[in-house]
Amino acid sequence: VHCGIPTQGSILKKRYEIQRLIKKERDTVTLQALDLQAQEPVTVRVLYPIRATDEAREYFLQDAELATSLSANVSETDSVRVIDFGEEGPIVFLVKSSHEQHVPSAVTAPPSELVPQPPIRNSDPNLPEFNSGELTAFRQPAIPKVRKSFSGNQPLNMQDWINEGNLAYERCNYAEALQNYEEALKLDIVSVEAWSGKGATLLHLERAEEALVSFDHALSLRPNDSDLWNSRANVLHELQRFDEEMYCYDQALLYDPNYVFAWSGRGMTLAELNRPDEALEAFDKALLLDPGQSVIWQAMSDTLYSQQRYEEALIAIDRALNLEQNNASLWDTKGNILRRMRLPDQALPIHERALLLEPQNPMLFFDKANDLRDLKRYQDALKEYNHVIELDPTLAGTWYNRGNVLAALHKYEDALASYDHALEYDNGLISAWYNKGSLLHEMQRDEEALIAFDHALAVDAHYIAAWNNRGLSLFALGRLEEALAALDQATSFAPDEPDAWYNKAVVLEKLGRGTEAKTCQEWAHSLEQQAAL
Repeated sequence: VHCGIPTQGSILKKRYEIQRLIKKERDTVTLQALDLQAQEPVTVRVLYPIRATDEAREYFLQDAELATSLSANVSETDSVRVIDFGEEGPIVFLVKSSHEQHVPSAVTAPPSELVPQPPIRNSDPNLPEFNSGELTAFRQPAIPKVRKSFSGNQPLNMQDWINEGNLAYERCNYAEALQNYEEALKLDIVSVEAWSGKGATLLHLERAEEALVSFDHALSLRPNDSDLWNSRANVLHELQRFDEEMYCYDQALLYDPNYVFAWSGRGMTLAELNRPDEALEAFDKALLLDPGQSVIWQAMSDTLYSQQRYEEALIAIDRALNLEQNNASLWDTKGNILRRMRLPDQALPIHERALLLEPQNPMLFFDKANDLRDLKRYQDALKEYNHVIELDPTLAGTWYNRGNVLAALHKYEDALASYDHALEYDNGLISAWYNKGSLLHEMQRDEEALIAFDHALAVDAHYIAAWNNRGLSLFALGRLEEALAALDQATSFAPDEPDAWYNKAVVLEKLGRGTEAKTCQEWAHSLEQQAAL
């Protein structure tokens, strides 16, 4: 979606309904679709619209036309044939008969948002607030350029082997592609194209160390090639060798200062490394060179969001939406920014617009439910959370927020059950432990509440609210010395928090330590007065 490709449910040429993503490459994606006329499955290959030059589009359509013509003479029923091609708006594509069996890619659900101050996606407020995984399209090594295959029964020379490798790479048959590139290198050990193709293939085979060696060979032969330096950076990113990755971007930009992908890749890595100011500078340079890159506008928005610069984040996401009006993810991000700006009434119609584009996306229903929750339309929010669970019951954040709504509706037992479901899927979800403990305390089940608070503090020993409420449960159980110790922890970690001091005063008074209690009360009162100034 971030790269401008057709999304699930969209229809090309009023005929091919997109069903799911099969594979992403650097310049193309492969999609499974349904031919609505023939009612048969097909495979659609699309150029990334945000990257395709006019020349690349022209070559793609020429190759597709040739392939369609050649396929017309293929009669075997189990053969894969190119049956159609075309363009629609910014998209150019070809359609293949789909007799190949593709293994679905694993889908990782994005982390969920939490109350009371939720990040856009994450279930843990200590995690970075932008989803860099959505931006990996700019990290992929260059796809080997596909050329016409040899005409004989066997490859005749080095270039034939490379061509066969490129074709196998395009078909995602990486084992065969690797074998072909290695055969080419047997004939010409100094072929940059073969080394580069081998490196890209090895990276897909999750053999990153070997891929790095291949790109090193290619760069030794052509050290001023920005594409090769960028591809090497991609490998180093996979290896988490970030300093070396940055050096590669520097080299790519040394030979081509206007290389947009080097600037964008650099920015995304800097954002991952929690260096937002440097990341924003890199995004600025990339967008000065090519302001039509919506994915970079979104990366900039995410980075600004992580700094709580919501007004600027909103401007950036609007720039992305000006480029991609039919991108549900961009509308979703805009809605989440508006909600963080405490404008849930404006966020709700934005999320509903996103759902028109992707009506089966559970995260969009989740974000709509969060808007309704913030609007205190709890019954409506509960209905939406239940729908999210029908679509994907494994999202811990959904169960957690559902528990909060149920608690607001005074359905306490149901709320506890919902928190327990959240913790089944994410045992480290600290807010679920804390809210569960607080609710148990309100229900006068303080022994159970202590267990929940202890779980929360095992995740974060500096969780002030958990220390405070743990003290309250201990006080309710008559364990006054332990309650005082818990509140001592709360006041030591948060000396400017008046509630903990007031609670501490109550415990001290109960212990007969009136002078100390009075001192705590006076200090709490002075803190409240300072806060009111």
